[in-house]
Parts: sequence; C-alpha cells; structure tokens
Amino acid sequence: MPMPPTYRDVRRALRNAGWLKLRQRGSHEVWSSPDGSLRVTVAGKDSDTVKSGMLAEIRRGTGLGGLR
Repeated sequence: MPMPPTYRDVRRALRNAGWLKLRQRGSHEVWSSPDGSLRVTVAGKDSDTVKSGMLAEIRRGTGLGGLR
C-alpha cells in the first residue's frame, strides 16, 4: 500500500503543473492556476499527511487527478 501524500507532495504537484502561490498567511496558501482562472487553498505543514477529504477537495479544485 502506498504512503499517503503529504502537503509537501501536494505543493510539489501544483508547482509541477504550473500553479503559482499567490499569498500565504500562516499555514494557509492560496494557489492560482496557470491561466489565473482557478484558485485553491492548501493548508498544512509540509510533513503532515493530507486527509482523504482534503485531498479530494484539492483534486476537484485543481483537476489534478494524479494526486492520490
């Protein structure tokens, strides 16, 4: 069984897909899609594992099906 992804993995996937971090306040980061039409908030320490519900929400908001 694969390890659950961490917030570091999610941020890496967003960067690799061309998403840009617009701003950060504490552990909350707002990311924008390459064309600027979509935004998603990612909140958590790099080393924390992402809960399945949050991962599904990020996947729906970004369209990145590779996040598992």
